[in-house]
Order: sequence, then structure tokens, then C-alpha cells
Amino acid sequence: MRLQIFVPGLLWPGLQTHAPCSGLAVPALERLLGLAEPTLAPGSNAESGLIRLFGLAADTSRAALRCLGRNGESPPAGRLCADPVGLRFTRDHLLLIDGESLDIAPDEARQLVDGLNETFPDIGHFQLGDAAHWYLDLAAPPRARFTPLADVVGRPVAMFMPEGEDARHWHRLINETQVWLHAHPVNAAREAEGRQTINSLWPWGHGLPVGQPTLTARRLVGHAPLLDGLAAAAGLAVDAAADAAILTEGVDTLLCDGTAGRAARDLDLAGWQAALAYLDQAWFAPALDGLRSGRIRHLELISPGDRATLELTLVRPRLWPFWKRPRPLQDLIQRQK
Repeated sequence: MRLQIFVPGLLWPGLQTHAPCSGLAVPALERLLGLAEPTLAPGSNAESGLIRLFGLAADTSRAALRCLGRNGESPPAGRLCADPVGLRFTRDHLLLIDGESLDIAPDEARQLVDGLNETFPDIGHFQLGDAAHWYLDLAAPPRARFTPLADVVGRPVAMFMPEGEDARHWHRLINETQVWLHAHPVNAAREAEGRQTINSLWPWGHGLPVGQPTLTARRLVGHAPLLDGLAAAAGLAVDAAADAAILTEGVDTLLCDGTAGRAARDLDLAGWQAALAYLDQAWFAPALDGLRSGRIRHLELISPGDRATLELTLVRPRLWPFWKRPRPLQDLIQRQK
């Protein structure tokens, strides 16, 4: 069987962190790194990497894929994501918190989306996907370039504002909705309760129509709105609860796990180490056993990161290369540019 493992964030991004692998035991991963000749390609957005793995253009509409995964329906061509976010002041910057971290109640989301449509009818029509994922339907495609939300979380917002022909329009729209959100009773109640307010929207995710994926895997394992959409486009189901026992069944499989990537994005070192320790026991060790036994003939590991993308391919040889030593993950982290 062929096993593809897509796990963003294996390379800790904070180069100022001394020895991020200290106290971390990942023997199976480091054995795989020693057996292969891993490469460090340029850093990339994890969502773009996953889309390319399905054989689609990197600028395929994220809004369309999210909607396809949620309800199986293709949205209007002018739809883009308009996700609720929080902005938090630090000493020098405004940092962004994504909606999934804001614990938005469904009733709060509904009140705000209804109010946006009443207050800003000329912009387009706001749609509620779920409490943390909103959309904006436009009459015509936007003439601006947007930064994916995942690339902005925890970072200075000013560096990622919309660019292009209509950039000023989108800056003004963001500012006007921020003023309106600040005064809304939902946020007054959240502030009184000591909760982070929902004080901005982040437009992004417009792109090319969803094409026909080309994918060798017949089984998908993982959980993410984007993966659900890609699976729907490919006509496949996603198993969010599968464990490594499936590796004995001989079905070409793609495993996607974003836990380490989220922890790396948030510079949560303890969470990152816990995610890697889990992956090593739950998936990397069984994958290594599968290579040794011959059940797995082809293994690919792809791990996008901000500074570099870790990639390796292992095709089971006729003779097992027992003489190759494990390669410390820390060595590859230090090689990042």
C-alpha cells in the first residue's frame, strides 16, 4: 500500500527557542528521517499544500471548498470567507485571534450576521456557515488579494491587509465593520463577561472554481473543514476516528493531522511536543512497522511550515538498510533558513 502523511508543523518555527526537542522522544519519526533523505523545500501555507496534494491549483477557492465540505453544495462564484476574528493589542502591534478560538455562541453569530446585512446592504450578502465561519456573497469577483486567515493568526494584522486594485475599498470595509462590531450589544455583553470581543472580520478565500481532484489515496483520515471539502470534490469519505489498524488493510491512505501545525503557529511548545509524541506512537511507529513487514511499499511525509517544508519519500527496498542511524529532528529544525 501507499501511505501519505500530511502533518504541518513538524519543524518548530521559533528559531529563538533553544532546543525545542529537549525532552521530546520521537524514535519512530527520527528512524524514518534516518532511513530517507529528507529535503527542506521553501516554506508554504498548509492549506495550499493540502490542495496541491489533491492535484488542484493552489489558489482554488477556500470558500467553495469549505461550503462543499459542510453541505455538499457549490456556493455562488462571488463568495468569499468573511470570518469573525478578534484583535488584541500588544505593545507594538494588533494581533489576530481566529473565530475558532473565540468560543462564539450560535445566537451571537446569528445576531451579528443579521445585523451586518441590515447595516451594510450595499456590500453584498453575509451568510452564516457556523458560529466561527462566515461568508460574504458579492455581485462581482473582488479585485483584491487576500491573505489566508491561518497565515495571519497571532501575527501583526497590518502586515497582511488586502492588496491590489480594490485594496482601499476593503480597508474601508474592514474599518467600518470594526466600528459597528465594537458598538454591538453582543460585544458589550462579551466585554462585561471578560471575554474577548468579536471586533473585526477577515475577508479571504476567494479563488478558482473547484476542479476535479487527482489523488491516489482511496481512504482519507483526519478532520478539517478544508479536508472535508476536498474529499467531497473527490467523491471520498473522511474517517476522523480511524487508527493505525487500517494500515493492515492494504488500502492507499492519506492521513492529515493539523494538531502540531496549530501548536507551532501559536508557538505553544508544550502543545507541539505533545502532538509530536502522539503522532510518533499512533502513526509513525505503525508506519515504520508496515515498511519493515512489507505491508507499506511507499511512504510519503509532507510537513509544510513557515520557514521550510519537510518532505521525505521511502520506497521499501529489497534489503532493509539496518545500518542507517536515526536522524534527530532537532538537526532539521536548525537547518531552516
